[in-house]
Amino acid sequence: MDSTITITLGQLFTILFALLGIALFVVIFVLLHKLNESIKQIKQIITKNEKNIDETMERIPKVLHNVEEISGIVNEEIKHVQGVVKNIEDTVGYTASAAQGINEDILEPIRELFQVVSLVREMFPSKKKNWFKK
Repeated sequence: MDSTITITLGQLFTILFALLGIALFVVIFVLLHKLNESIKQIKQIITKNEKNIDETMERIPKVLHNVEEISGIVNEEIKHVQGVVKNIEDTVGYTASAAQGINEDILEPIRELFQVVSLVREMFPSKKKNWFKK
């Protein structure tokens, strides 16, 4: 009796592919089982929060309407603010030119007058009073 078993290369590949197929089947089964558990948990969460979800879905149109109103109001207020900023800009420009005018029309002549007075003082030396001389 000859107890040798001959396995061809084709049979070896068939066995390997069969084992890989079984392993792949097990992996797919485990993944499907975990996916099923996850879906059950999601279903429980949705069922538990169904009331809150319904309330939120009912509020969404109101919220969107409020957002539209607020956006319109903000746009109009921005237009008003832009007008106010323009007025302030004009007022600041007017004030700056008025200050420049005051400087040129009033302060410069006063400064020149003080310079003239200073020159006149220098021309006439002042006598110091000697009250404390012995």
